Amino acid sequence: MVHNRREADGRQAGALRQLLMAALILVLPPLHAQQYGFTVFGPRDGLAQSQVRCMAQDKSGYLWFGTLGGASRFDGLDFTNFGLRNGLPDAQVNAILAAKDGTVWLGCGPFLVHFDGRTMHNVALPAIKPESRILALAEGSDGTLYAGTDGAGLLQVQHGKATPATGWPVDTATSVRALLALPGGDLVAGLRNGLLRHNAKGWSTMAVPFTAPVSALAVAPDGAIWAGTYGDGAWRLGPDGTSTAYNEKNGLLQNNVRSLLIDRRGRLWAGTKFGANLLEEGRLRTFTVHQGMPNDNVWSLFQDDGGGIWIGTDGAGVLRYAGASFVTYTVTEGLCSDLVMCLAGDRQGDLWLGTYGNGVCRMDGMAQVNTLDGLPNNTVWSALEDTDGSLWFGTSDGLCHILNGVVVPLDSAQQLRGQRVLALYRDPSGTLWCGTRDGVFLIHGDGTVELRQAMNGSPLRGVRNIRSGAGGSIWLASDLGAVHIAPDGTAKLFTTKDGLSHNTVFCLEFDAQGRTWMGTSNGLTCYDKGHFTRVDLGEDFGSNYVGLLVKDSGNSLWAGTNNGLFQFNPDSLLANPASARHITEEDGLRGLECNLNAGFLDGAGRLFFGTNAGLVLHDPAKPSLRSDPPAPVTHITGISSFMVPIPGSDSLGIGAGPTVPLEVAYRKNHLTFNYTAIALTNGRHVRFQYRLDGFDADWLPATEARFASYSNLPHGRYTFEVRAADRRGRWGPEARIAFNITPPFWLRWWFFGLCALALAGMLAGIARFRALRRARAEKTRTLILRSRMLQLEQQALNANMNRHFIFNALNSIQYSINRQDRAMANKYLTSFAKLIRKNLDASESDTTTLAEELARLELYLVLEHMRFKDKFQYAITVSPGVDTQAVKIPAMMLQPYVENSIWHGILPLARPGRVEISVDRTTEGRTRVRVTDDGIGIDQSVGRKNGGENDHISRGIEITKGRADVLRKLNLADIRIQGPEQLGGAHGSQGTQVIIDLPSGSPIANQAPDLHSAH
Repeated sequence: MVHNRREADGRQAGALRQLLMAALILVLPPLHAQQYGFTVFGPRDGLAQSQVRCMAQDKSGYLWFGTLGGASRFDGLDFTNFGLRNGLPDAQVNAILAAKDGTVWLGCGPFLVHFDGRTMHNVALPAIKPESRILALAEGSDGTLYAGTDGAGLLQVQHGKATPATGWPVDTATSVRALLALPGGDLVAGLRNGLLRHNAKGWSTMAVPFTAPVSALAVAPDGAIWAGTYGDGAWRLGPDGTSTAYNEKNGLLQNNVRSLLIDRRGRLWAGTKFGANLLEEGRLRTFTVHQGMPNDNVWSLFQDDGGGIWIGTDGAGVLRYAGASFVTYTVTEGLCSDLVMCLAGDRQGDLWLGTYGNGVCRMDGMAQVNTLDGLPNNTVWSALEDTDGSLWFGTSDGLCHILNGVVVPLDSAQQLRGQRVLALYRDPSGTLWCGTRDGVFLIHGDGTVELRQAMNGSPLRGVRNIRSGAGGSIWLASDLGAVHIAPDGTAKLFTTKDGLSHNTVFCLEFDAQGRTWMGTSNGLTCYDKGHFTRVDLGEDFGSNYVGLLVKDSGNSLWAGTNNGLFQFNPDSLLANPASARHITEEDGLRGLECNLNAGFLDGAGRLFFGTNAGLVLHDPAKPSLRSDPPAPVTHITGISSFMVPIPGSDSLGIGAGPTVPLEVAYRKNHLTFNYTAIALTNGRHVRFQYRLDGFDADWLPATEARFASYSNLPHGRYTFEVRAADRRGRWGPEARIAFNITPPFWLRWWFFGLCALALAGMLAGIARFRALRRARAEKTRTLILRSRMLQLEQQALNANMNRHFIFNALNSIQYSINRQDRAMANKYLTSFAKLIRKNLDASESDTTTLAEELARLELYLVLEHMRFKDKFQYAITVSPGVDTQAVKIPAMMLQPYVENSIWHGILPLARPGRVEISVDRTTEGRTRVRVTDDGIGIDQSVGRKNGGENDHISRGIEITKGRADVLRKLNLADIRIQGPEQLGGAHGSQGTQVIIDLPSGSPIANQAPDLHSAH
């Protein structure tokens, strides 16, 4: 009785809750609302100021933002700001234009600034009021720059000089708020009171169906001109003259339109104070804080070269729109919780969500089940659509069975109270498999419950996913590894020993080729016919914490990790692990952490993922905003040595490149290269490779660092190259810069030249010094030799005029006088006087001619012959080919040898002797004087020596040889003396011979007569 009363009370309470839920649903917002992804860049990220009035993209790919606090240049990660300290005359930047030549023009208050890639230049403007502002900039087809002002009309800049625009109606059009350069070359100007169009004929007024001031202009691909106004909304002015208005009545957020943008798909974007509108296929969509924008006060709109949409706000910086490919649903859109843990679809096509802490709800927000409705626990881990169309949910406190939105009571054994049911699976036999921490509970068709904590020795613990495999097999993902159960019931546990990435397996999926993919806490594993392949989706831990796997309708696999989603083709991923597409906040995710096994593919091919920031919906039918973003473009931004910029590299930071070849001094060879990459979509995920050509053999490993350092580089020529890759591994073009490290001065050519000159000078100095020393030594030697020569000459004179000879000659003269032989005495005295005179004349010079020497010798022989009468005979013979006048000989050189022959060779004989002096030419061209006698010979003469005159004669010969040696050492005459030497004559006769070889001049045939004298 009590039990029946409790059941009735429970039914009444359930009905009351249903009424309350219905009332609550009436006040919930419609579920078609959704959250889009927006990436915010504000002052905390480096933006100059939070109020963004204009945007442009320059030729190098940098994105420029004009704010009320200066201009910012953005590469996808870092901002470079330009303000009053960087050359801007006014910090309020209302207009930016990226010119075709790569320069940038800025309208800063009443000033026009030209950024040429290096510095800011203020362009002088004609008379303009200080309160005026430059509000619009445009470039004509001929390169003319047009500046629209709110007080001075339209200005034009040509060749750096600003003047009022040609033909501009200054009196009636002083305020220009918008400019539009048309593809055909025409220019449209938006005024406070309409539109003006300029063509080859000049300016003309365009007919418009509105009177409000024009605030923005855009041109559509079909040639239609769109005009945004302050008060009348946005107008389409067709080429055929038709006009269409879009205002608050037909969906525009506000009639005060601040900016317009026609994107690449031809869609119109309109920015207002209350948000942005998108006109697509005739329908206006809304983007406000309710659709995920952090701030909906929109000032400007822009699309970059890669297709990205940028929204400049008034106070929240700049927003990057991720597109509609990934959208998020949260409690704001009617979900019962942002933490969706599991999903299941019913037969009506509705999607049911199991959440963490808020029970089960239908995605349309029209139904919710929690503990008040019989749910065992509001934390739901798993979901399953049964064959009968009912839904099963595994909670932290057992099972729940729901049919048509109502909880179906279960038997106590089937409730699995106290168990955290992590996985659900219905096998072909009708058995319900429930994975828990303690193992697997099997609920058979007859209602019995079986707990299996091990199968064929394979333990079961922490079973998080159960899937049917090929051929009727079953796979289990558990905390201890992956378990494969064959159709015959045998089980095998696969662990890291078999090749599994990690033993903690979270999820399972099968690709079109029948391979089994397993997501673990440390990477992805593919099992194919007994072979395991490990795949790392990223270098960080979060990318390899794979919590869910789901296959889409195109047979691609999606992996949910703690670092976003990864989409990949199984074959491509096995061939190249970097081929997976990494999906993060830039693509529209509001949270990167994916919940375990919270993935679902519905019948329409849409994918759902439960994350830590809501339920993410991916509709493949909606194209991505950036279907194929370009690979990042790399720029070298600076080169420094010890934190000091290298001269000439100051222009690198603004993309202009060096103006002159870079020269780096050898003392500054510790270089740091700074670089960046233009990756406006995913600047945080860019990786770089670099190398120094001339130093590195190949590219160095990839890094996220945006600088590279090299120390102690040797001198030489180098080229630094760097390239960047996006998160898909696509490498962009290389940026390179060549430079030269100059050699130290001691390795320069001029230093080698100086060293060579110094060495040559040193060698010349040494040679000069040695030459001087040799000259001094030679001079000293010459003086010594000459002194010796004088001494020998004196001795020779003394030898030739010895006292015995003079005494004997005078005795002979006296003897002739006493005998009254006056003729003989006169002859002897005359010859003796001539000899004395010739000897005295010869003493005045070192040398004399051979003719004079022979004449003096003949005088000597005459005197000696007169003394000794019949004691000896003599003969002097000169060959006809000898020029005795040309042959030089030391004075008084031959007499000692002749005297030696007479005194030591002939006088000791008992018979008369003979002395012969012959002069001939040798085959070498020298003059040979031969002195021979037939006396006793040198050998016998030496034996008889006993002093006296013998010593005198010996000293005469020694003096003569000494004179010859001195002359040879002085290089004055090469006189060679051979002898005296013993001769062997006929009949046993003996004698002495002396050969004197003299250097001779050119032989003169028959110049001297044949001189032959014999006595």
